[in-house]
Amino acid sequence: MKRIFSFLFSLVLLLCACLVPGQAAFNAALETSADIVLLLNLDSDTVVFDKNADKVTAPASLTKITTAILTIEHCGDLDAKVTVKQSALDAIAGTNSSTAGLLAGEVLTVRELLYCLLVRSANEAAVILADYIGNGSVPAFVDMMNEFAASLGCENTHFVNPHGLDEAGHCSTARDLAKITRHALELPLFSEIVNTVSYTLPATNKSEARNLLSTNWLINPNFKTYYCEYAAGVKTGSTSGAGRCVISTASKDGYNYLAVVMGAPYEDVNGDGNPDNCAFLECKKIFEWAFDNLRMAKVADTTRIVTVVDVALSRKADHVRLVPATDVTALVPVGNNENSVLIEPIPEETPQSVDAPVKKGDVIGKARIMYAESEIATVDLVAAEDVDVSLLLYIGHGVAQLFRSTIFLIVFALVLLVLAIYGILVLRHKQQKKRRRAPKALKNFRNMK
Repeated sequence: MKRIFSFLFSLVLLLCACLVPGQAAFNAALETSADIVLLLNLDSDTVVFDKNADKVTAPASLTKITTAILTIEHCGDLDAKVTVKQSALDAIAGTNSSTAGLLAGEVLTVRELLYCLLVRSANEAAVILADYIGNGSVPAFVDMMNEFAASLGCENTHFVNPHGLDEAGHCSTARDLAKITRHALELPLFSEIVNTVSYTLPATNKSEARNLLSTNWLINPNFKTYYCEYAAGVKTGSTSGAGRCVISTASKDGYNYLAVVMGAPYEDVNGDGNPDNCAFLECKKIFEWAFDNLRMAKVADTTRIVTVVDVALSRKADHVRLVPATDVTALVPVGNNENSVLIEPIPEETPQSVDAPVKKGDVIGKARIMYAESEIATVDLVAAEDVDVSLLLYIGHGVAQLFRSTIFLIVFALVLLVLAIYGILVLRHKQQKKRRRAPKALKNFRNMK
């Protein structure tokens, strides 16, 4: 009966699985010209879209996110004065890279340098801050960057410089950069700076006040082609090795996302004769797609039977049904619900049988919730009903277990050993008595003669 019931239930589950969409993740619903894309739902920590997220590549100025984190976390006074060294300017001379136009001998605060770093993506600011936080050693600061990345579990990231210009061995991945960015967004000052469209750098000892315009056109309403009203921050990047890059967050109707776009082309998309930054276009498109097509929905409830397991030591039931321990919500395309997902037991965490007694609500296993061949959540499986134990079967089982237990076998072996030793001693004792009687009997025989 057990086998028949289990077979029929498994057949039902198999038929249900055939009704679940078979495409890989949500990727099939979206096309992108960027080589690398990662979209995370921050509310559920769900990877929504993944295209080459683990591909090792040049990170360009996305590197500056790490530079900013270490500066904020290791600087005791963000209003401390820093003097621009000529060596910092020489370090990027001839690179034709983004700068804030800082001058040797100019004095700025650490806070002001952070605005130069993150708003204008100034490479000289990266070197100045690295030198300052590294106690006069940029290489020492780069070592700190690598130690920090490793502490976050970034296994495919290695920094060689603090600004992100292409250099041998300077690399990361979208997935690693997402980890770094999420850490950065926990710092209020970082979040404030990266969402600044325009910053006025106060006058210094060597310059009048300067206006720094953000390189992130996703957050600037003046760039209508790229502007995304729901976007906030974070950082842009562009080198010949990295292509066009951007990391941004976006929030709408209670949904929050983080997007990493790398390796996007710079080409004329709309046919107006002017090349477009496709990193911005793709990021905006991905955000809009997510807001239009994805919703949190209940994908499992506590009444849904996931599987059954056999029950021993009970005369009234030979199986127990397993259901989710709690209701589960997950991010799925609009129109999908618990009928659109497959809940499958995790074999290594769900036994094939259990012993009675079983109480309703006892955690017995675990299941993964699958949508389109991707795991979107996991849930504990609990017993849906009580299963009472048979006292007679329980006692018999206990006796059988006792006879099979290691302790019993050891005790039994010791008893056999003691009996064997005792038998040997008794035998030896009899033999000794026999030998003692033999001379006496011989003597009596001689006396009779």
